[in-house]
Amino acid sequence: MKTATALVLAVCLATVCATLPLAAMGGRLSPQTAWLSLAAGLAGAVVYWLTSGPAGKPVKMGWAEWAASGLFALFALRAFCWLVFVDGDSISVLSPNNLGDLPLHLTYIRYFAKGVRFWPENPIYSGLPLHYPAGIDIFNALLKLAGCDDFRALIWVALAGSALTCYALLRWGGWFAVMGFLCNGGLAGWKFFHHYGWRIEDYQEAMAWKSIPLSMFVTQRGLLYAIPAGLLLLAAWRARWFREPGEPEPAVRMPAWVQVALYATMPLFHLHTFLFLSALLGWWIVMGRKGTRLRYEAIDLVLWAVLPATACVSLVTGLFQRGQSAVGVVHLQPGWMQEDQGFFRFWFTNFGILPVLALALLVWAIVRFRASTAARNASAFLFPSLAVFAVACVVMFAPWDWDNMKIMIWAYMAILPFLYEMLLEIPDWWGIPVRAACYIMLFFSGFISLLGGLGRSQKGYEIAKRSELAPVNFAVRFLPPESTFAGCPTYNHPLLLCGCKMVEGYAGHLFSHGIDYEARDKLLQDMMMGAPNWRAIADGLRVRYLYWGPREEEAYPGSTEPWKTLPVAAAGDWGVIYDLGAVGVGQPGT
Repeated sequence: MKTATALVLAVCLATVCATLPLAAMGGRLSPQTAWLSLAAGLAGAVVYWLTSGPAGKPVKMGWAEWAASGLFALFALRAFCWLVFVDGDSISVLSPNNLGDLPLHLTYIRYFAKGVRFWPENPIYSGLPLHYPAGIDIFNALLKLAGCDDFRALIWVALAGSALTCYALLRWGGWFAVMGFLCNGGLAGWKFFHHYGWRIEDYQEAMAWKSIPLSMFVTQRGLLYAIPAGLLLLAAWRARWFREPGEPEPAVRMPAWVQVALYATMPLFHLHTFLFLSALLGWWIVMGRKGTRLRYEAIDLVLWAVLPATACVSLVTGLFQRGQSAVGVVHLQPGWMQEDQGFFRFWFTNFGILPVLALALLVWAIVRFRASTAARNASAFLFPSLAVFAVACVVMFAPWDWDNMKIMIWAYMAILPFLYEMLLEIPDWWGIPVRAACYIMLFFSGFISLLGGLGRSQKGYEIAKRSELAPVNFAVRFLPPESTFAGCPTYNHPLLLCGCKMVEGYAGHLFSHGIDYEARDKLLQDMMMGAPNWRAIADGLRVRYLYWGPREEEAYPGSTEPWKTLPVAAAGDWGVIYDLGAVGVGQPGT
């Protein structure tokens, strides 16, 4: 745990040292600040390593742990070694789920590395401050500025995050937690037996409760940091505050300053993880017995974290900013994604026997609460986790209802160790067959979906062409980094993939980020069609450059293109970049 915590802490401190001072002073990332930030992160990890005492007990590795770890390694190598790759003229991704997500992360990484002023405007919606937990992308931008190839850095960060995640899952709940993460599922995968030839597919793709590794871990890069950091915090809190009577203090305690650093800065990387951890701490503070170490230390942790956490939440949500175009994100949707599918059909098809086992675990904890320390300790995680899950089935924390999985998976992962411990208490004379049946029912569907998702494509899915991206990147590299470009709003526009800021990006991203973009979309449409007031629209949107290429010709047929008489900033087979001048701004570079 000591080494894993040191690595996670290094990423945390490097990102924070690059972000918060620059955001406070309006500075920019540069190779110098990148090296200083990375050095600060490494120094903090070394200080922790030298002052945290001897290494603790290693994770017990039996055959089940080795098998689960081997499956995780195979998943990570297959999913991330080909996360993004070059095949001739094509730049492709392995997973179709990453067609929109990885281009967005590349946009952020290259946008930060271009040297924009912090806290930056949103590159996919100019004029609006960036409201996104982009911590892991900032870290990748530091690596890029330090000289790393950004494609290789994406892969190596993903592989390192996978190794840390596997270790943290083992530390948190052994092989059962690893399998629960890799092979979550319900009943969809049993269709495997309905097809002639037993066809392996991702049967959960059409379900609400999708495969966590395929739908989230591969695509939501913030989880590469948030899951290992969050699980290490949970493991440290359980070892510190919820030990069995007579059990000694953990050999390696996570120092209070490390807990504050990982918890308070979590919003920079993954806001939903921060919400879940906060819910746990709040439950323990309110429901914990007065005068206990748990309550005092939890309150102490929250008090130390409140100011930096508030600063981080403010950056990624615009907490104290008014006049934004962001729509209300939190809304009510009872039943989550159930709609008209029917209660039993939806929940048992998606989750299988998990609701039954969770209910059994709840009854077990309540019945044995007074007589068993193990039950009391389990209830400290079980009760708030189930409460969070129940709230997430009614209150949506994102415009897209499915995004509530980002907090649901934490409620799920938090109860896995206690679910395993409850199953182990079944008497052996009839418990072994029951436990084996439970394991199969819990993990078989997810296992089939995992294999099917990883083997879906051997050639990948194209996100860009090198012959287009390279000359566009050359054309824009000397233009002011904070310039606003007008062009066709799509997920893989070459301007975005080169780290430029556009009036509007992909509508799916804008909606999922809670941005009310319809009015601007109409303005952009009028402008690109060459409406009589196109220049006034450009003035209002603070557009400096207009990009006209094949995508624009297809998206805006019949455009009068009145800007053809303006100076050309760059041109080629890929298209033309027109310089509109400092329209309505009075200074270049806007």
